[in-house]
This record gives sequence, C-alpha cells and structure tokens, in this order.
Amino acid sequence: MPNITLLQAFEDSRSIASAVAVFPDKQRIITGSHDKTLCLWDLRTGVMLKKMEGHHNRVSALAVSRDGQLIASGDESGKVIAWHGETGEPLTSQPIVSHHSHGTPISSLNFSPNATQLAIAEDCTVMLWNTLTWDQRMFPKPICWSTSVRCVRYSPSGELLVIATDSNINVFNLGTGKCTRSFEGHPTGNMTIAWTPDGIRLLS
Repeated sequence: MPNITLLQAFEDSRSIASAVAVFPDKQRIITGSHDKTLCLWDLRTGVMLKKMEGHHNRVSALAVSRDGQLIASGDESGKVIAWHGETGEPLTSQPIVSHHSHGTPISSLNFSPNATQLAIAEDCTVMLWNTLTWDQRMFPKPICWSTSVRCVRYSPSGELLVIATDSNINVFNLGTGKCTRSFEGHPTGNMTIAWTPDGIRLLS
C-alpha cells in the first residue's frame, strides 16, 4: 500500500461541512456547512478567503461551473442560491424556488459544460434552469420519478443528462427531452454517479 500524506486541512470550528466542490482552476475549493454558510478556501494554503451567507437551512449540495464563474448551493428546505464564482456575491435577489419545489432537501446540483443550464435534484424531481435568466426553461414540466433522485450529471459534451435514483439510472437526450436508456444499477440504490472524461462510460 502506498503511503498517503495529508496535504492540507480546511478547518472551520463553527460547524460540520456537508458539501464540497473544487474550482476548475484547482486554486480554490468551496464548502457548505450545517451552519447554513459557504466558505471559499485557498486550496494551496488552506486559508479561508470568504464566508458566504444567505441560506436559512443546512447546505446540502454544491456545484461550480466549468469556467469557475458560477457557484450553486442548495439547502435542506429546497432553496438554491446562485453566486458569482469570483466575488462570492449572490446573483439573484432571492433564492431560486420552483413552484414545483416540495420544500425537501436539494440532493444534487450540476452545471452544464457551457454553464447555460443548472440541473437541480430535489426529492423525486429534476428541474433544469436557464442560468442567464434564472427561469425554469428546459422541458415542458419537471422530470419526476416515484423514487428519490440522488444525483444528476451532464455528460462532458452537454448532450446527455444522467439521473440516478433509488431504483434506477436514466440517461436523457437534452435535444429531444427523451430518456434514451434506463437500467437498474445498484440493487440498494444509486447514491452518486460520474462520467468518464470521454463521455463513454458511467461510474456509479
């Protein structure tokens, strides 16, 4: 077994970290905590650069866009806040709340590769939002299942969206809005999923 050495610790004694995301430039990370805040950190030094406040419940999910210009955070009440990736300031005057929201925890967030869409998973529903207007634009209605959605991930090309639920894994073509493949995956539920960089394989 190779020796594993701790390179850096990011410590905030006020609360428990519940979500983390790395910026594409590999210079910063962002964490979300039970104290309802987000912290922006210098990845090399471990120094906290900014504490971001706006949620009224525990942060449950985070995402950073591929260009590093957008941050999205979701909390346990079903609210999502969009932030500027450089300044850490909120981009909308109010949290993003869909009229389809059940007030249940946001389980997963993911930006499309070109950062024009944000996929939001809450309870048994997936909603796609336009990041230019912050309107729910994609698909005539939210994508719904009978079991909880655990993870949403755009393919590297942005053409497909994979949705992992407690019961199965579904691949959607975003051009047609249709499910092109569905399979069971893990018998005890699919907690998370990732694409390989070439967009050919899925890991669950």
